[in-house]
Amino acid sequence: MFDLNGKSIVITGAGSGIGEATAQRLQRAGAHVLVGDISDVGNTVRGWGCEFRRTDVSDEAQMAALLDEAVDRFGKLDVLVNNAAIANTHAVAEADLERANRYYRVNALSVLAGIREAAKRMTAGGSIVSIASLSAVRGTPGWAEYAMSKAAIISVTQTAAVELGPQGLRVNAVCPGGVRTPLAVEVNGDALDKAMLALAPLGRIGKPEEIAAMIHFLASDDASYVTGQAYAVDGGWGVGTTLATLGLALA
Repeated sequence: MFDLNGKSIVITGAGSGIGEATAQRLQRAGAHVLVGDISDVGNTVRGWGCEFRRTDVSDEAQMAALLDEAVDRFGKLDVLVNNAAIANTHAVAEADLERANRYYRVNALSVLAGIREAAKRMTAGGSIVSIASLSAVRGTPGWAEYAMSKAAIISVTQTAAVELGPQGLRVNAVCPGGVRTPLAVEVNGDALDKAMLALAPLGRIGKPEEIAAMIHFLASDDASYVTGQAYAVDGGWGVGTTLATLGLALA
């Protein structure tokens, strides 16, 4: 199930967290994986059995070069996982347009460029998976600039799915809720772990490996009739108010 044997896959921002878990999982499933990351994590990535190219995803020429390298190394491009992102907390009242533009370039425009360039190099059966966020579909205080950039990913995913479907290409997004990654810890400390006890019906924070499992499915031919979707992987956070949260409100 979810066989990826021989598939050529590019993953951006895979030096840690969700990207790391995804790269390792897809490589174990038989894929040839090329990781693009702005940090020099080549030795680490090669230790997983993956290839590496240092890449700034906000530079469209570097994105194109990353995909070209996959074709050169593996003979084709089957899957692109747009995972690279930056994040921090900023309320609407604190919005800074220069900083917001940086979020948009890294988190959203890189996805647009990635989809555009991948579509030029893929044949029928190709899959593009982009990592959005639960904050893209429900209001989350303090995440204005980040949420805006992630919401754009869902929009371009839907449009690209419609346009690229006739080529046999699938385009989907994944919307993680609270996930314990190095970036989440850097931004939130242990506050997110505590919050998810109340916010998620499953009563815990997510693991990167659980997001990687959804990406694996969407990358595989088992998802051959799935396109244009944005899947929440959030422990049920987006469904509604939990009993735990209601209890705190009424206490």
